[in-house]
Amino acid sequence: MTTSEHIAARDLAGIDIFIDLPQQDLEPLSRACTVREYQPGEHCAVQDDPTDELQIVSRGKVAIEMRIEVEPYSQTLNLAALAEGAVFNWSCLVGWDKHDVSARCVGKTRIICIKATDLLHILSERPSIERIVMKNLVRVLNLRLKDSRAQLTRLVVEMINQER
Repeated sequence: MTTSEHIAARDLAGIDIFIDLPQQDLEPLSRACTVREYQPGEHCAVQDDPTDELQIVSRGKVAIEMRIEVEPYSQTLNLAALAEGAVFNWSCLVGWDKHDVSARCVGKTRIICIKATDLLHILSERPSIERIVMKNLVRVLNLRLKDSRAQLTRLVVEMINQER
């Protein structure tokens, strides 16, 4: 359920892609935010569905999942568990219009959403904000890539051990 609850700029200070932004730069971002509440097991993003917003875990936990299909097999991998302050569904910042993964809520979860058009407008008007947000996004992507690489390594080791 989407609410009209106002997000204070101070509520954005601990979010991974907004770290190092001064309070005055968080103000326009906070005004662009909406909030959604989700129940346990509910998806707040579904792989391959259209998307036009950035999402942030405000309260609760979100499991990031990727469906892999190689005929005749289909497998869903759990890639990460994101907690408060973690951004996901950043596709809108890199020019994609579909979710590349799914996000399932673990427990009751509160998600902050920012429409892509609003966010991109703010970033284009305030290059100082854009520079910091994009630097932080690269850092987040790098950490998630390292986590995925470690998970892939574990999966390959399991497959090798099963063949023995």
